[in-house]
Amino acid sequence: MLSARALFLAGWMVAGLATAAPTRQVPEGGRAIEAVARGVICGPVRGGWTLSSDGRSIRPPAKADENSRTIELKVAADEALCNTSQDTLTVIATGAFPRIDAAATTFYPDDGRVDLRGANLQGVAIAWSGVPRAAQPSGPLEGQDLCLSPTVGNKPSECAVPVTQGLPTDAALYWVPPYGKRGPEVTTYDASGNVVDPESFRLRPGRIVLTQPLIQSSGIDLSKGPEGSVSVSHPEAVASADCGLASCEVNENAIAIRHVPGVDVNVSLRLRLAARVFFARGEALEQVVSATLPVLACPMAAVEGTVLRDADDSALVLRLDPSCSLEPRSLLWTVNGERARVERVVKTSEGTYGLLRTRGTSSPQVVITATTSRIDGTVVASTTAETVPIPGPRALLEMKDSGPIDFIPTNRPAEVKVAGSGGVGRFVLRPLEGVYSVTADGNTTLIQGDATAGGFVSLRFGYRVPTLPAELATTDLVSVNERVQRVVREASVPVDIASMVEFVCADKDGQDQSLLPSRPHRIEYKMRNSCRVIVHRERLTPEQGNQEVVLRINVTKADGSGRGESSLEQRMILRPQGEQRVVPVSGNLGQYDRILVQVSHVADESRYALNTTDRPGLPSAQWTAIVEGGFLRLYTMATIPAGLYRATAPSGQLAINFGVLSRLTMLNNEGQERLLGIEFGLMGLGLVPQSGDIQFPQTLAVVAGLGLRVPIGPGAAVGAQAWVAREFRGEIVRRTNGDPSTDRVVPSSKWSFIFGPSISIGNVGFNL
Repeated sequence: MLSARALFLAGWMVAGLATAAPTRQVPEGGRAIEAVARGVICGPVRGGWTLSSDGRSIRPPAKADENSRTIELKVAADEALCNTSQDTLTVIATGAFPRIDAAATTFYPDDGRVDLRGANLQGVAIAWSGVPRAAQPSGPLEGQDLCLSPTVGNKPSECAVPVTQGLPTDAALYWVPPYGKRGPEVTTYDASGNVVDPESFRLRPGRIVLTQPLIQSSGIDLSKGPEGSVSVSHPEAVASADCGLASCEVNENAIAIRHVPGVDVNVSLRLRLAARVFFARGEALEQVVSATLPVLACPMAAVEGTVLRDADDSALVLRLDPSCSLEPRSLLWTVNGERARVERVVKTSEGTYGLLRTRGTSSPQVVITATTSRIDGTVVASTTAETVPIPGPRALLEMKDSGPIDFIPTNRPAEVKVAGSGGVGRFVLRPLEGVYSVTADGNTTLIQGDATAGGFVSLRFGYRVPTLPAELATTDLVSVNERVQRVVREASVPVDIASMVEFVCADKDGQDQSLLPSRPHRIEYKMRNSCRVIVHRERLTPEQGNQEVVLRINVTKADGSGRGESSLEQRMILRPQGEQRVVPVSGNLGQYDRILVQVSHVADESRYALNTTDRPGLPSAQWTAIVEGGFLRLYTMATIPAGLYRATAPSGQLAINFGVLSRLTMLNNEGQERLLGIEFGLMGLGLVPQSGDIQFPQTLAVVAGLGLRVPIGPGAAVGAQAWVAREFRGEIVRRTNGDPSTDRVVPSSKWSFIFGPSISIGNVGFNL
């Protein structure tokens, strides 16, 4: 639809350029018309057009196509001059003339459209021309547009044709037949071939509906004299005006008002519209427009967002029109009848701005009035403004390395992020002497509590409107306290333990070395008592605050038992800029003793500034070290083999054995014994008599061999062994059961090979 309208308008504009050439238009299928009164039309013609024998009349085609609807013909005084003539004539075969119901047609000048009603509306154009009297345009508003999509059905068609917005209600409207044109050079014929009077195309809508406010003034301006004026959008549509006690009349561009009884009153203005003109108020159409207007001696308005409600000791900002030469400081100001004082005045090209300090109001609107003096009492300016509720400030405090916090730190600044107020104003954090200070770092606002402050406090904010001119943009209209209270205290930020605590031991050359955390370390045996923990309190800065940590030192022996005299657990509060503290690892450490040093922060939210949204955990660190030792261990233990098997003849089971052994075994890097070792010692064998035929006597034996031991606890192990034994015993005998022929003594060697499982207890010895 839009492209079709654009093509039509482009064609209409191009055709309008050739205003010198006469144009004849007649409905397609109509009778022949006399195209030229004198001379002839130089033929031949095309596209269904028919030229009469006299060469002056032409008949349109019965059904014109796009290529033959408009043709340009050459005309001459006679046929002999056709080849040299430069004169032309344009003929147009229009569509059938529409039947427009003018009484049912509505003109909307504010919306810029004409609603047609009738038949054959497809392609009908509306041409318009008018000069609005409420404005001063550079020239008349003229144009033309057409109906593209009329409604279809049994009822009369309807079609909305766009026109220029802002036309006067008495604008000249003309309809143009489909495919036709309008202009002084155009002569239009009807289907019978008769010339149509151009005024017969004049469209007089049955209703003219105004949809935008008719009265444009917010008050009656008396700043330039005793006569005021009220601007209206369509003064030509006003038939009469009534102003009550005042006198008023309609002039060319506005409603003139005289004899106003006082500038501190309101004037009730009633405008009666001309015939056929209506004002749309919702669905209703009215011919009387009423308004109550304040009388303003000087145009004045309250700046949006500055008239606050429910705010004590607040200020508002007024703007006086540049036409006013009044000095605000010389006037007496009242807000809802209460005195207000002028604090600041700023003059700009847009007018004079004044800041009035008031006691505040809870009313939904205020009346602001300026008078010359108490004696005279002449109101020179007055306005009514809607109040807006002061929003509650909402702030978020955040520290760079800790995230959001819910208190005011005294030892370091915190960034303040203030939520938007949702209007034109914004909140600015204000300092509170003796409690906290406020600084700016670029676009960032920082807050820091006073070092001597404590307890709880609400943040104080100033409400400002940054769109105000000059220093008014940085003036607090009102001071507002945050609805929540925050504690003022030191902000302790958990520091990295590894940067504050060192675990130091001497190397083999006696030089101190700082051991890295979370890595295993080995300490020379002769330097085993050189280890110590150094707490660097001097590295803490006041911005980091006090640190509360727990130091744990645990020393375990090679067998896993604890070395109590070397263990330590201590809770410390570290203050910034303190002295070093050295905590030695006490006790006389042994080979393969393990040292575990752990330092962690105490999880205390009342002390630390912990992130309220992301909790990664408090920093901690630990160090591990082991004292170097020998590669072999020789020790003594008590051994209880529950059952040994004597492999040497006579073989048999030796029940319940006990002895003391020495064991030599290799050690790994952690000081733990290897499974296999060399064993030797004294054993008591066969402590319980056997029930078999062979009777092994109770025997003391020297044993030596290999043993496999698996520790099951400190000083205890289970294992298996294979020994060579030298037995110190009597003869081995057998049971004869009373048979005198049986030899009771069993031949046997004092050397034997025995093996079996055992349990060992004790580990008394030394490393080699």
